[in-house]
Amino acid sequence: MLGKLLKHEFKQTARYVSLIYISAAVTTLVMFIAMLTKATAISVIGSSVLAFAGFLSVVFTVVLVIGNFYNTLYTNRGYLSFTLPVKCSSLLISKVLVSLVWFVISFVVCGLIYFVIYLNVKSQVDGEQMGGVVDTIRESGLLEMLPSGKMIAKAVVIIVFYIFISILTFVSFVYFSLSLSNTRPLQQHPWMFGFLIFCGSYIVTNTISAWLNEHLPLCIALTEDNLKIAFSQAQNIDALYSIGLGGMVFMTLAAVGMLFATGWIMEHKVNIK
Repeated sequence: MLGKLLKHEFKQTARYVSLIYISAAVTTLVMFIAMLTKATAISVIGSSVLAFAGFLSVVFTVVLVIGNFYNTLYTNRGYLSFTLPVKCSSLLISKVLVSLVWFVISFVVCGLIYFVIYLNVKSQVDGEQMGGVVDTIRESGLLEMLPSGKMIAKAVVIIVFYIFISILTFVSFVYFSLSLSNTRPLQQHPWMFGFLIFCGSYIVTNTISAWLNEHLPLCIALTEDNLKIAFSQAQNIDALYSIGLGGMVFMTLAAVGMLFATGWIMEHKVNIK
């Protein structure tokens, strides 16, 4: 049954986000044509539109995640959702997974968009000017300071995992806040209470996470030679990049706890309008 729920969620949400991605694809095609024909004016306009589309794809995903969860569970449509022959946990899992997928896609699309803009800007720079920039970078010694390809790949893995945990945390806190605000004591003003619950819980957990990162001597550190787990505060270690593990583990546990709490609220406490 979970597979059917996922299929339905993807079909329902794809109708909204497809417009953004189609417009970005069309604009990208126009930009590539402008790059080949050296049409500077079209290229500049296309870059501006594409940059806005990249930003809009992330913002629209946030709105979609919040709106779809609320409208399909806590409005009149919620009666249909909660009368399906499935557990509330299955409804929640399907929405979380679909939301994570759309967030990942939006970030990937946004990254590709800004990479295309970079290529476009680079194509507008005269070859001699570009050669001068490259020579300046070489003379400054910046290339020698860069880590190896393997180190960069490991750093990317860490950063991607950190972003994934951040997205999971955001989604779980949003769903928890909307669910708790639709219980009987708070239902008169669900959006106001949902916003206050989200802000309060997010501030508290992030404050605890920051405190753990600052005081707990455990982090992942990327040095010039290796990627390692170091028994030191992230801010005290000499590394190219470091992330405190205490805060990351705490935020992961907080996100999972919020999802369990949301499932329990959906099962026992939610009052459908």
